[in-house]
Amino acid sequence: MSEETGGQSKTLVRGLSILNACSGSRSGLTLVEIADATELAPSTVHRLLATLEAQSFLSVDNETGRWRIGVSGFRMGNAFVRSRDYVAQLRPLMIELSDQTGETVNLAILSGSKALFVSQIESANMMRMVAPLGSLSPLHASGAGKALLAALDQDERNELIDQLSFDAMTDKTLCSKASLTEEIERIIAEGRSYDREEHVEGMQCVAAPVFNELGSPICTLSVSGPSVRVTEEVLVGHGDAVSKTAHVATQLLGGIPPKHWDSNV
Repeated sequence: MSEETGGQSKTLVRGLSILNACSGSRSGLTLVEIADATELAPSTVHRLLATLEAQSFLSVDNETGRWRIGVSGFRMGNAFVRSRDYVAQLRPLMIELSDQTGETVNLAILSGSKALFVSQIESANMMRMVAPLGSLSPLHASGAGKALLAALDQDERNELIDQLSFDAMTDKTLCSKASLTEEIERIIAEGRSYDREEHVEGMQCVAAPVFNELGSPICTLSVSGPSVRVTEEVLVGHGDAVSKTAHVATQLLGGIPPKHWDSNV
């Protein structure tokens, strides 16, 4: 069988699929688990793991046999973040917002049909919300995701919404196009997006978008915390703070809000 199919190297695709599987596990994966996740033969996985380890893209815990992202993989991930200068520029604002609210602040970007978390300031509280960097959240069931959707122009938004599967994450998740569309109208009117235990039970979140010079969303800033501490009144207060911070961030980056967002400035 040819090593190339449709212009793609099979070996490279297989190696990247192994890296992708390992990057999605916090505790690492065994060879068998990697084989199951990638649908590759264990012998193929074993051969590719040896190559990836030799290049420091993966490392293995010899006691548990679990494979994790190595130094080279970490450097590549950091290069992705560094390529987005605004992540570093907005970090002082994120620290200030976390200090003000006492909760975890996240920065997320649109990645396909998901929200991707690329920067975070953790709350100092023992009980806190922490989304692993590089993790993905559904657009219909997260504060960051809904804020990104609402910030897009209508054509882009509708195209993305048509791709969503509307999986129920909790019993409070918006599980239909109609309910999400109605929610987006509220988000546009208020200038912020609330996640009231729609993604994770017991966790509340509020997010607002940051725009570039063309009026397109660059990212969202969000504040998240446990519902036992972040009551409805507190959540609304955090909403004011995150909305103001997102507006300052937009100005800092030389951005402008789109016409449908003008009333929130």
